Amino acid sequence: MCVNCFGRRRFAQLAFGLAATGLSGVAPARATIRTPETLPLVMLDPGHGGHDPGAIAPDGVYEKHITLATGLTLRTTLLATKRYRVQMTRTHDVFIPLEDRVTAAVQAGADLFLALHCDHLPEPSLRGASFFTLSNTASDDLAAGIADDENGTGVAGAPLAGVSPQVASILASLETRATKVGSATLAQDLKNSFKGVIPLLPDPRRSANFAVLRDPSTPSTLLEMGCLTNPLDEKRLRSPMHRKMMAAKITTAIDMYFAHFAGGRMAG
Repeated sequence: MCVNCFGRRRFAQLAFGLAATGLSGVAPARATIRTPETLPLVMLDPGHGGHDPGAIAPDGVYEKHITLATGLTLRTTLLATKRYRVQMTRTHDVFIPLEDRVTAAVQAGADLFLALHCDHLPEPSLRGASFFTLSNTASDDLAAGIADDENGTGVAGAPLAGVSPQVASILASLETRATKVGSATLAQDLKNSFKGVIPLLPDPRRSANFAVLRDPSTPSTLLEMGCLTNPLDEKRLRSPMHRKMMAAKITTAIDMYFAHFAGGRMAG
């Protein structure tokens, strides 16, 4: 069994067991001083690219350009804190299959996966960001439609190697449960960080079966940064200043995530 896989599985067990420490009164573990090589790794996934433009605004603006520009700004902001390592599934205008985006996170041993997208909704008056986590059953018809638009070829979680099928099944179950808690925690941290600063859709916490969120060992959230079908949202999303502000708010949310939910892992 590889050391990296064992570490991630061990965290899955610890994370699920410690997820409710706020209720039990147990204090979170204190973070230790970390070397650059052991800083938490954040995988950023700018949606679409290459021959896949994603959503297209009425005036022709492509989602793929906004997600990439935001991803590059966010990478700079995260690295400037010196608290994280950052990788991206793409850094230029190239098409990456959905299964390869998941594989990149698995192979890198990412501690967090954040997919960046823009909405294209049937009602132009709808505007604001929303935060999606994985669920076999969509939280509502809108979430189901968005997932259908974003998904291509599905991919199951990577198999666990080096253990018996029975043990692998138990570990996968622990990972999935812990990952769901982590994903939901990040989505809530994003909502809290955006509130009052960046417009939100009504009921911005949603869930659906997104292919890029299916790695059972990495907490993953998909951020719809705004609606390209809404003129106000489109104007903001095209603004470098707005993207810089959004990157700062996302960084704040990631800080909250690692300080509270993932504190035990970072101290291990």
